[in-house]
Amino acid sequence: MKKILLFIAVFVSYTNIAQNIESKIPNSTEAIISINGDRLIELVSIAEFDDYNFAKKMFNELNRKNDSTFTVSSVKDLGFDIDSKAFYFHKRTDSISYHNFMVKLTDRNKFENLLPKKKRESIISEGGMHIKASNGAIAVWNDHLLLFTGYEKQRSYFKENEERLMAKPENQELSYYKVKKRMTSQWAKTYALDIFRGNGEASILNNKNYRANKDENAVASVWVRNYGHLLNGAMSAGMSGMGRKGGMPFFKGFEPTSDLYGFKSVVANLYIDEDAIKLTTEMEVNSDWQKIIKNIYNSKMNHSFYDYFNQNEALAYMSFSMDIQALLEEYPALMTRIYGGITPKYKEEMDLTGAFFSLLIDEEAIGELMTGDVLFVLNDFGEKEVTYTSYEFDEDYKRKELTKTKNEVVPDFTIMIGSKKEKLLNKVVRLGVKHGLFENTGGYYKMNLPDMKTPVDLYAVVKNDILFFTTSEERISNIVNNRFVKDLGKHKKLIKNNNTIFYINGQELMSRMPFSELNSKARRYFNYTKDNFKDAYFKGSKVKGNKVHSEIKINTSSSQGNSLKAFLNFIEVLAK
Repeated sequence: MKKILLFIAVFVSYTNIAQNIESKIPNSTEAIISINGDRLIELVSIAEFDDYNFAKKMFNELNRKNDSTFTVSSVKDLGFDIDSKAFYFHKRTDSISYHNFMVKLTDRNKFENLLPKKKRESIISEGGMHIKASNGAIAVWNDHLLLFTGYEKQRSYFKENEERLMAKPENQELSYYKVKKRMTSQWAKTYALDIFRGNGEASILNNKNYRANKDENAVASVWVRNYGHLLNGAMSAGMSGMGRKGGMPFFKGFEPTSDLYGFKSVVANLYIDEDAIKLTTEMEVNSDWQKIIKNIYNSKMNHSFYDYFNQNEALAYMSFSMDIQALLEEYPALMTRIYGGITPKYKEEMDLTGAFFSLLIDEEAIGELMTGDVLFVLNDFGEKEVTYTSYEFDEDYKRKELTKTKNEVVPDFTIMIGSKKEKLLNKVVRLGVKHGLFENTGGYYKMNLPDMKTPVDLYAVVKNDILFFTTSEERISNIVNNRFVKDLGKHKKLIKNNNTIFYINGQELMSRMPFSELNSKARRYFNYTKDNFKDAYFKGSKVKGNKVHSEIKINTSSSQGNSLKAFLNFIEVLAK
């Protein structure tokens, strides 16, 4: 019974320590990245990682720079707790931007031995903490925890407050450069020590949005409080500085707003399993933008596109669907909202420009000419003999022009663009035939653009509200004569349920790549990729509620044990 109680006590204690690290992150933090070390160790043990050549090279480099008798031969020798969570978090104030890294320590002495002797000698001990400050950074640690804070001053703040800061008595005898350096280092030290001690504001764990989006199954996670505010904070710092210098005065008055780009919180999670690596992203749409984004991106692709897709003839493809008419109708408001926010001095001009745009553009007509449905398919690769001009010199150093030939890798592809103006497009093509830009080959057209020296032939036709371009005459003939064999397979759901898809069949693509021009090292890379990475895709969903979801997934073979080992072994191949 005592052993059980002791085990429970130890477990609770360990859990509290792990949670206490995260609880030290202030609630005002704008962005957090967390890495779950325990999930990584489950996939690749420390002993396995230490055995990689690139890891040994890293250890050797650390030992080369180390001026103590201590040597590193394992990641355990770094003194960090590899089996726990590590955090990066960012905060921007009106005067300083802070970049923080926090991780548990298992051996303080091992960590300190990584520091050069001169830096070890300048470590200050204060209240059970060890502090090492340098220009633009401060590190604080004890026996169990390390906090590293890098910081940079906001130029606009110090430019706007120079007179006030220099008027302080303690700054009278100093240059403004030294005043800025002293003040930022003092503020950064106070900020770092407050975090380390747990002083000051509430913890990020009090934030409902942050807690609700935590996923302990993820290898790594990203949380951003407000994407628009984070981005605009960076933009305002740069733009205000440029405006004050006189280079870009139209940015003067720019203030960051959280709804400038329509997105609020952003959550991303990385998962690594036996046969896949997956990154999911969820972006919260601002209430003012929900209707706009839904109108533009919640369109459905014309089902006629499905009749001209064959998964057996697709090494890669990109599918995109949006409502062009809705985009043009919303564009004036979008332009005013975005550019009016960036250049507030010219907001009225933006409003007027948007009004003129609406008067001049027939949104419905353009929306019928180009519906917004696009499907690009990479069908194959081939080699084509091409001629090129070279020069050589004779014994009298006179230049002689030579015509040579070489093989070039050329793609075989098909592009489909949605259009409801088939009659109008056919008139354009017939006019192109009249002027020799197109050649009528019986039901379809061969493009003949004299100023474009393309390595492939290109054929075009308009059919079933789709404008086709393809490099294959056989394929365009099959489309025109209804001989094309469709086979959507698993891709129907991908294309139908998402407004954006980018797919690569890695194994097939690598199998079809001509290797004649590649050296042995490049072939080794390609062969490893072909044998261990099956396929990959990026998909972006339509707006659901107030969220936009996206996903990147790489499917791997099981020959390496799991996807992390497959990735690390690929790095090993690259390092050879």
